[in-house]
Amino acid sequence: QQQKSSSPSKKSNPTLSLDTLRVFIPPPLRSAMATAGVLQSDDYVPMRDLFTSPSVSFAYERGWRQGFAQAGFPGADEEYDMVRKYFEDVTKDVEGSTVVDMSCATGLFTRRLAKSNDYNRVIACDYSESMLQEARRRINSDPSLQTKSSTTKLDLVRCDVAKIPMRTSSIDALHAGAAMHCWPDLDAGLGEIYRVLKPGGRYFATTFLSTYFGSLQTAEGGQTGVNRQAFQYFESVDVLRSMLVKAGFENEKVSVEVLEPACVVIKCEK
Repeated sequence: QQQKSSSPSKKSNPTLSLDTLRVFIPPPLRSAMATAGVLQSDDYVPMRDLFTSPSVSFAYERGWRQGFAQAGFPGADEEYDMVRKYFEDVTKDVEGSTVVDMSCATGLFTRRLAKSNDYNRVIACDYSESMLQEARRRINSDPSLQTKSSTTKLDLVRCDVAKIPMRTSSIDALHAGAAMHCWPDLDAGLGEIYRVLKPGGRYFATTFLSTYFGSLQTAEGGQTGVNRQAFQYFESVDVLRSMLVKAGFENEKVSVEVLEPACVVIKCEK
């Protein structure tokens, strides 16, 4: 310990302590600090790594997610009802039906999908280990998911949406709630979703129009790129539709609807 306290490199380098706290620094401020040399510039990707913070995982269902109502999100129960109805035609009476909850966060929709007993298997995926830990805690503390009457197999998997560890054409339906704006490589992520869906499989997603992030974009000073932006900014329905078509979905099988003022509901069929 004496050697540690007398080390000149650790005494003279304030970035060491700042770097350990970088997950708590808002992405725009963190970007500015890195540009100024106050923070070490590394491979930190704000829109991905912000959600690896345990504090964000803790807060997600304790006010964070509820705040999406300001953008027009209907609320978890109504949103889930939309998901259930859209998935019904491709999962009802299907032997071995499998649904993926991508970027599941704390399992807000994972639990609803599993408790419905409408699917043989639900796979919840997230890049953040802390989110998966919180999801597991909430699942384990939900009595209705611990009963023998539950017929749905539930798995939690840590993965990157840009590299989904699943076989091609193996998934009946995939849900990504309030998630796409957090994916650094959107093209790869959407391409992977298209790949793993079965022919006729369905993708349901919600996200934000860029207008919701106006003040955040201003704070970022116009900087672009995954190492500078806090989130992906979707300027219009047409931008989102073009991304989905580029991923492989046919234009006539893509629906992009806006719930005012800035909630986007996406429905696609492979």
